Amino acid sequence: MTHTDTSSAEQRFGAQVREAREVRGWSQEALARHLRESAGIELHQTAVARLERGERTIRFNEVAALAKLLGLDLQAYSAELPTLTDDEYEHAKESLERTRAQEEQATRDLLRVQDQLTAEMRDLTQERRTLVEQRQALEAMIRAYEERRDG
Repeated sequence: MTHTDTSSAEQRFGAQVREAREVRGWSQEALARHLRESAGIELHQTAVARLERGERTIRFNEVAALAKLLGLDLQAYSAELPTLTDDEYEHAKESLERTRAQEEQATRDLLRVQDQLTAEMRDLTQERRTLVEQRQALEAMIRAYEERRDG
């Protein structure tokens, strides 16, 4: 498999992030805060520093969020995708199909569990409502008795 130098791509991307951050006058902490607020991505200031130096592996969702937040152009990185041999291509396709099938199963499982939880929540809510009504009725009866007894 032919690989490009991913660390240099990470270093170039990190430099691009640093430059865009500095143009906005943001500290690394401010960038981390903006990422958290805009994309729900939690990066500590030290992780931002390592990312900017190209010393930290970066996830795709982080790349996408940083590109959107900072207006970065990712086209330059598309030419750096690895070149596959025929065997590697076939293996990748098989892996992709297995991964898709696993993802679909996980989605079905998630929806099934979500439906079960919804039904359980509905049942528990009804049970609680019944118990609240019983408690209120008992409290009212006790108050009425005490008022008759004391009054």
